[in-house]
Amino acid sequence: MKKGFALFMITVGCVVSLSACGQNNATDKSSSSDAVREISIDGNKKSAGAETSEGKKKEETATQTPAVKTKKSYAKITSTAKVESFGGTVKVGDSAYELYNYVDSSAKNYASVVNHVAAGLKGKADVYDIVVPTSVGITFPDNKTSKVNSTNQKKSIHSIYKKMNRQVKTVSLYDTLMSHRKEYIYFRTDHHWTSKGAYYAYRQFCEAKGIQGHELSDYHQEGFGSFLGSFYLDTDHNKSLRRDNVKAYFPVDHKKMTMTYHDQNGGKYKSSVIANGKKYSLQLKYCAFLAGDNPYTVIHNKKIKNGSGCVVVKESYGNAFVPYLADHYEKIYVIDYRYWKGSISSLAKQQKVQDVIFINNISMTRNAYLIGKISQIK
Repeated sequence: MKKGFALFMITVGCVVSLSACGQNNATDKSSSSDAVREISIDGNKKSAGAETSEGKKKEETATQTPAVKTKKSYAKITSTAKVESFGGTVKVGDSAYELYNYVDSSAKNYASVVNHVAAGLKGKADVYDIVVPTSVGITFPDNKTSKVNSTNQKKSIHSIYKKMNRQVKTVSLYDTLMSHRKEYIYFRTDHHWTSKGAYYAYRQFCEAKGIQGHELSDYHQEGFGSFLGSFYLDTDHNKSLRRDNVKAYFPVDHKKMTMTYHDQNGGKYKSSVIANGKKYSLQLKYCAFLAGDNPYTVIHNKKIKNGSGCVVVKESYGNAFVPYLADHYEKIYVIDYRYWKGSISSLAKQQKVQDVIFINNISMTRNAYLIGKISQIK
């Protein structure tokens, strides 16, 4: 990875290629990985398409997300280690983090895609949006924040949600994840969250939807061993990083579920919602969730027979989140917008789903290239 991008280095996508993570999962074989990097150099633009009525605009904002006025007290995280820079990635002690910078024009474009889908599905399906904070916004040491140039993610998420219309049900994760910030909710050597971090997001979604979520104790748990992810590559295989461990919480009904996915080459395969990660190589453990990043995946919970369904629009952060949803819908249609060709709105209508859920890590919302991809399938 080239160094020196700092402010312009945007989130890594899934650290593995589809061929390494998707198709080979059908046979539970591992292979080498290819890092995916995207760069955004968007400038800031004034938000367009605002409501002409100031009163309506204030009303919509108030119904979506709480004001960023209330200061909450969270557990402190401190470190005596120095901050080491590797371009858009920094290392503090045994952990690495990706820096984040808010880009208003990209945030506006991202919100416009979600708004478009919500408007087209009004009266047919509920549209949820989940912007996931990354580790630098949650677990980065408090006494080191002045040493790095990274935007406050709570304020950024608030700004993104303010751009969404009243049809969008926004799910704010910042306070939830901050209240668990001392737990193992993000990997140290990789840009993804852990299965436990995704669980807390799932519980927040359940609250927004008004359904009862499962307790962690309800799930079968399994560890898949050591993991060295994207940050390990970004920091030139830095030996001072502490190895991660991948742990999965299997859906309660996982024995009643089937999963079929399509890869980028048009191949169709069957797999488990969570595969045996022990058979994957050191850098591919995250592929145990949903068989990695594939354009189109369908999960069928045969225990549920009420016709319920949802469409999930995601990048790799969604992989650890979707398995929790599988206990609540008869069918889930998972779209990785980076690779799928089609229309989200048309798919939702065709399959008569009740919900469409956008789940993306916050770095995606500043990336002009990725937003261009998602705008092509709205």
